[in-house]
Amino acid sequence: MTIFWERCSICGRYITTRQCTLHPEVSVCIHCCLSCVERSSCPKPVWEIKIAKPVKPIAKLEDKKKIMEELLSKLDSKSIQK
Repeated sequence: MTIFWERCSICGRYITTRQCTLHPEVSVCIHCCLSCVERSSCPKPVWEIKIAKPVKPIAKLEDKKKIMEELLSKLDSKSIQK
């Protein structure tokens, strides 16, 4: 179990907090920072969520067809052997 000694100045939860950029006297948790009304005017929000791009490129339609044909031909050759 994790014990947090920091308390959010907005919601009062004992959770990991950071010092607000717009209001330095306020410590905010991720939930309060993301739901802040002033977030659109904030120069550098202390909590940010970034969505990672997929690492593997998506195969093209021709590649998918080629792979499917190869797999089907392997299945056909195994069924003929039996």
